[in-house]
Amino acid sequence: MKKNYLIEGCSVVALAAVAFYAGFNSPVTPATPWQSIGGCGAGGSGGGSGDGIKWIGQGVSGGYLEAEVFTKYNVGQNFSALSVTPHFSIKPTWDTKLGVSIPLMSHRGEVQYRSNQPPADRSTGGFGDISFDFSKTIGSGGAASLSASLTIPTGQYDIKRGTDGSKEILPSSFQKGSGLYSLTLGWDYSRDTDKGIWLYSLSYTHPFAMHLFSGENEFNDSYWSNLNKHGDRFKYRFKPYGENDLGAFTPPSIGGSIAYGYRGRSGIVQSFGLNFSVPLGVAWIASEKADDGVYDPRPDPDHQAWSVSLVYGLEFSNPDFPVFLAFSLPIHDKAGGADPMNEYSEKPMKKWNAPDWSDIGQQWTIAVGVKGSFF
Repeated sequence: MKKNYLIEGCSVVALAAVAFYAGFNSPVTPATPWQSIGGCGAGGSGGGSGDGIKWIGQGVSGGYLEAEVFTKYNVGQNFSALSVTPHFSIKPTWDTKLGVSIPLMSHRGEVQYRSNQPPADRSTGGFGDISFDFSKTIGSGGAASLSASLTIPTGQYDIKRGTDGSKEILPSSFQKGSGLYSLTLGWDYSRDTDKGIWLYSLSYTHPFAMHLFSGENEFNDSYWSNLNKHGDRFKYRFKPYGENDLGAFTPPSIGGSIAYGYRGRSGIVQSFGLNFSVPLGVAWIASEKADDGVYDPRPDPDHQAWSVSLVYGLEFSNPDFPVFLAFSLPIHDKAGGADPMNEYSEKPMKKWNAPDWSDIGQQWTIAVGVKGSFF
């Protein structure tokens, strides 16, 4: 009998896989002084594009420290999630920017591991995986930029719920962390028009695992204490792929976006965006029975082969304290589900399917962001 995860919510994995793209809103930045891009994704497993929300507007200028705080509410047919993500950044030089993101989240939803089990309501919350980002403008006109973001596994990823005798590890979308490091490389380009700006971006995200000092799986003395441990799943210092210590696997992914910001009205910037993401592999989930010492990862039956999000944003462009409102609607392929004859086969998940029409309009994200500069 296959697992049946019914959750596609604010995944912390997604929080780890989608990087913050720092914008350039200082008056000395050439070509695009009013562009400011940032945000934190929320999505299901398997490299989803998340909500795709990015701050596009006048932003703020002046001050050595810039603060941006996004509050997002993500809701679907059987879940809801609230996240608050402060992002603090400084500009060591006029064309470079350094930042850090510290996500906090709360998630409530329904979990059903197997179709012959009754669904149960679960909730989690707390600090997630912290991300550090760097960006630099390139070219004589400053219209392009390169960025890099490193996410480190600071959030818990083995949260359990249930009775003392039968606790189960929750799905990745309920976890506060991924158990992985993640490096995202990005390229952004902007082109001004008479009353607006076109923004283009491409990114590549690569998860990996490290235990440089201990050199072994962090659960060797707990969940896996009774196993005959061998191989780099239990003893390693560096793994160049995204398998965490529970056995869950997050594939690399590529993503991109096209957005248009319109500033034809004084004091307001409207933006419209299309974002996409494609995982370069199939996501795997760990066994929920970790307390029994069962190391049994398998392909995620809810894996999405592609995902897209449509975004509308509205910035109220106060030079000292701008406010940004956004709405995101996700569209993704219909999950292939597990092979009833072989739940370890990736074949159904690799297939690109038509959009999941039944979910369109049933899941959405609203966001409120504020900015300020200090010192």
